[in-house]
Amino acid sequence: MSTPVEVADRFYARWNADGLSVLEDSVHPAIELVFDPLRPAESTLRGMTGWRQWVARWEDRYEDVHVNVDGLVPMDPEHVLAFVSITAKPTGAKDRPQHWATIHLWTLREGLMARWETHLDLALARRTLEA
Repeated sequence: MSTPVEVADRFYARWNADGLSVLEDSVHPAIELVFDPLRPAESTLRGMTGWRQWVARWEDRYEDVHVNVDGLVPMDPEHVLAFVSITAKPTGAKDRPQHWATIHLWTLREGLMARWETHLDLALARRTLEA
């Protein structure tokens, strides 16, 4: 069985090569996607319907997305912390790509992504993992 780091690394490589829509086979049916850990009830998408909504957001808003993995840190057998830098060109923008860094906290279940949290603050990511 693959480690959480290996699963995350393959996910980002496939995202870069083929886009998010092809990654549905990497997602647990009960996935939770949390975009604001301070307000999870208001910012969480769940299940395959939520996954598809999230993918559509990315595909509608951006083209030419590239995720650079700056570091993958194993936290325990189910969690990995991913430090990533993203470059994406907003759909319809002439030559103005956006660049940002973020932290993704992954939870794996049965070798699939079961929870994904986006963090801009490492301390907040650590508190979430400890909770």
